[in-house]
Amino acid sequence: MMSRVFRGIALAGISMSAAMMTSAASAGSVSCPVSYQTLKQKLVQAANADSTGFDNDYWAVVVNRGGVVCAVAFSGANRNSQWLLSRQIAAAKAFTGNGLSLTGGPISSGQLYASVQPGAAPNPLFGVAEANPVAPGAAYAGDAANFGTANDPMVGQRVGGTITFGGGLGLYNKTVAIGGVGLSGDTACADHSTAWRLRALLGMAPTTGSDAIHLEDALDHFGDHPHCPNDAGTQGAS
Repeated sequence: MMSRVFRGIALAGISMSAAMMTSAASAGSVSCPVSYQTLKQKLVQAANADSTGFDNDYWAVVVNRGGVVCAVAFSGANRNSQWLLSRQIAAAKAFTGNGLSLTGGPISSGQLYASVQPGAAPNPLFGVAEANPVAPGAAYAGDAANFGTANDPMVGQRVGGTITFGGGLGLYNKTVAIGGVGLSGDTACADHSTAWRLRALLGMAPTTGSDAIHLEDALDHFGDHPHCPNDAGTQGAS
C-alpha cells in the first residue's frame, strides 16, 4: 500500500516537473521584439529621465505582433515598488497599442480617450473597452514572486484587454508594426510620457504616422487627452 502511495507521489512530482519545464520552454520560445534584459535596462533609464506625474515607478509589458506577452519588467527596486494592479493594466495597454497600430499607421491607447466618452463626436467608440476584456486567468496566474522577472507567468499568454488612456504604444521596425509596449504606475500622462521615452530608447518608434496625444480638456477631437497633475514636459504630446 505504502509503495503505491510513494509511487503516486513520485509520478505526481515527475508530472509537475515536466509541466513546469514545458511551461518554461514555452515561455522561452515566445518571439519578442525585445529581450527581458533590454526592456528592464531601458525602462529604468526612461523612468529616471521622466519627472512628470507623481514620479512613481512603473510596470512595463511588451507583446509581440500576435498580442502574446513576451516580456514583463518593473522600474523600481522590487515588485512592491510600484502598484501591483498596474502590471495587468500595462499588459492591456500593450495589447491595445499593438492591436490598433498598423504598418505605417500607429495609434496609441491615449489617442482613444476622447472618442470613448459618452456622446463623443470624433469617431465615437463608446463601449469599445467592454467589448475586449482582460483574460483574468492569463493575467493573474502563477507565483507573484516571479512577477516582473524573465519568468513572469504572463509571458506566453495572450492577456488581451483594451485601455483608453495614456501608456500603450505600438512598436515598430521603421514603418512595420512588430508589437506593442504598455506602461502603468503613474498618471495616464506620465505613463504615456515614459512609454514614449522607452520606445525611443529601444529604437522602435515608427518613422511614419503619429501616435502622439494632444493634451486638451475639451476632448472634441480624436487624439485629445485630458491634462494630468504635473504634465508639463510630457513626451509625445502637444
